[in-house]
Amino acid sequence: MGFGTNIVIGSAAFLLGMVFVSQVVDIPLLYVPLTDKAVEDAYAFYSMWYEAPGAVKALFHVAIFLPLLVLLSKLHKWTESAKFFDGSSIALQMATIVLYLSVHIQSLRTCFPDATSTWSIIPAAPAREAPATIDEKVEAIRVLAAANALCGLLLIGVIGMQVGQEYASSVEAKEQKAIDEAARQASQAKKDL
Repeated sequence: MGFGTNIVIGSAAFLLGMVFVSQVVDIPLLYVPLTDKAVEDAYAFYSMWYEAPGAVKALFHVAIFLPLLVLLSKLHKWTESAKFFDGSSIALQMATIVLYLSVHIQSLRTCFPDATSTWSIIPAAPAREAPATIDEKVEAIRVLAAANALCGLLLIGVIGMQVGQEYASSVEAKEQKAIDEAARQASQAKKDL
């Protein structure tokens, strides 16, 4: 495996691990009847992440944006493998980033309007005319949980595409070696005649 592939798989696996940890609070929000305790647990969990120190936020942002840069550099080779596997991985990683910027951040801003977080790289949202109601906050936290599940699927797709690219490359190398060996044997047979 190449260095770039390792970066992409490592970053996707790190983010997938974060999604997996989030399932502790997401499952009671999505897959079982909703309770007040599930909502309170989700608020506590996500407020911890939303108000995390800057180093934690920087690490997360590097893990989410670095694979995109690496994939673009891998696509620069413009081989069939790069166009299919790396192009598909770029689309999946972009979808993850779009979900993060459009759903995660907006949901967190709805749930925690008084937080003094610098979590986002996008500008602050305009002030609401009226504070969010309890129902809006619950809906926002449930949408956030659903977006986590979608991000998990997208990240599994990124990992699958990168592993598939490595597998296809090894199969191609074996086939090329067999073709070269057959050509060498045919050439040797002609010389012996």
